[in-house]
Amino acid sequence: MITEAIAPPITPRHYTEAEYLALEATAETKHELVRGNLIDMAGESLIANEIALNLALFLKTQLRGQPFRVFNHDVKLRITEDHDYRYPDVMVMPKGGQLGTHLVGSALLTAEITSDNSYKTDTVDKLHEYTALESLQCYLVVSQNEPLVYMYERTTDPKKWFFTHYTNLADTFTISTLNLTLSLSDIYEGVF
Repeated sequence: MITEAIAPPITPRHYTEAEYLALEATAETKHELVRGNLIDMAGESLIANEIALNLALFLKTQLRGQPFRVFNHDVKLRITEDHDYRYPDVMVMPKGGQLGTHLVGSALLTAEITSDNSYKTDTVDKLHEYTALESLQCYLVVSQNEPLVYMYERTTDPKKWFFTHYTNLADTFTISTLNLTLSLSDIYEGVF
């Protein structure tokens, strides 16, 4: 009789910042840390990856020579003083905003490419987390299912945000803080 060994269930537990950072340094898969809980990062679709790459390349090209750095996917952003961490799909940070070789402490722009599974997290949880960052000036939520971009931009009153959305590939919008204009056709190039 052959019996199969069954691994014991993993007991959820709270991780400290030090435990989390040590785990991420050697982990084969990425995790976010939110209120002490590890969140597995699922692989993304080809379309989401292409959209994120389009956005990152556009930002990198337009911001060349300016005091900003553009990252996508694999750089952690500390989102709270309680040491919560997220991996934005695309992020623009001011030069000098890094906290380590894989970690950023401030961002001017974050963007998430949303799916049916991540919609609530991207439009509720991450919206609250990202807009609470003092440094953040713009948060983009980009659909991978249709031409649709939600833009949240900080107003002159640091506690208020302006929301708008775009649904047409011909639509353009300006990110004031970065002094640049992009179109949905730039973001969705090769997708729609």
